[in-house]
Order: sequence, then structure tokens, then C-alpha cells
Amino acid sequence: MARPRSSIDQKAVAAAFAPDGLHGVSARDVAERAGIAKPTLYAYGKSKDAVFLACVEAEIERLVDRLYAAGARTRELPLSARASALALAIIDHSRADPAAFRLLNITARHATSSVAQKVDDALDRIPALIAGVLRRDVPRAEDGGDPAMTLALALHGAAVAMALDPPWRRAERDRLAALVGAAIAHVVAPDGEPDDAGATDVGIY
Repeated sequence: MARPRSSIDQKAVAAAFAPDGLHGVSARDVAERAGIAKPTLYAYGKSKDAVFLACVEAEIERLVDRLYAAGARTRELPLSARASALALAIIDHSRADPAAFRLLNITARHATSSVAQKVDDALDRIPALIAGVLRRDVPRAEDGGDPAMTLALALHGAAVAMALDPPWRRAERDRLAALVGAAIAHVVAPDGEPDDAGATDVGIY
């Protein structure tokens, strides 16, 4: 039975798009999977493209909130612990909502639609936020380059790869995230002393 507009479950709409992306499902199927009438779906967004963009943006906001909180909680900790916390935020996002994780990391990007560029721009907010957290320890290069963004892309990619083959045992998950943090710290200061403080228990979740 279709739900009224006031009770649209945005996460259910996002989950309908998650398996195959914008072009892999019809508006009718999205509405059916979300348990709403097709006209109600279009009340949520003026087109299937617009609905898809709204779903992606909403899921990005949820992940960005996790990343921001992880950065804030570890603000006074060493770089390795802060990078580990960011990796954990991404891994735990995948556990909290596997469909949203799939949507953001596997099926959201596409080349041809009226919202393709806006989707790309929205997704780029994720490494940009990570870079912002890292930038305190990773300043811009003298030539104007942005090593923090390079490291952010690497951290994000590593965390996504871990989440795709998830270590749900907490100790293993924490250890993998700690390795990411240690690698980031080593790139920034390859001759520095190893820093395991907070690496396996960074106070996240």
C-alpha cells in the first residue's frame, strides 16, 4: 500500500536507487520499492533525476556529519588518530546503512543525466571535508599543490575498500583503521617517531 506524501521514507527511496543507480531503475520501480505512488515520488522531486540528486545529497549529509564529528572529537589527538577516526567514520557508515554506502560509493556517479555534474560536485564534498581535517598537519605545498587533498583521496579510497569487504569484528576494524592513520602520518612525517597513541581506540562510536 502506498504511503501518503507526509510519510515518504527518503532512505527507502535512496535504497531503491542503490542497486543500479539512476539509469538502472525506472521511476515506477523506485516508487514501488519505496512504497509510494509515482505522483508522490514526483512531488518529492520534479523528475527522476531530481529525486536521485536529492537522495545522494541527503546521504552525503549523513556521512559528512559523521566525518565532521570524528574530526571534532579527535581535534587534539595526533594526526594518526584523527586519520584513523575518519576512516572509521566511513567504515561505520557502511555498516549503519549498506544501501546508502552502495549508492554513494558504487552507483551514484554517472556520465549522462541532467544532474550528473551536480552529483559529482556533491560527492566531492567527502574528500574535501577529510582534507580540511588533515590540513592542520598537511599544509599546501610551496608550488600551490594540495597534499592534504591527495591524502584525503587515499584515505577515503582505503576506507571504502575496507568497507566493501567489512571486518565487522570491532578489534579488526579498529586495527585496519589504525593502519590507515599510521600510513597517513608516515607520509606526512616519514622520519618521525611511530605514534600509536589512540590508534586502536580513538573514541569513535
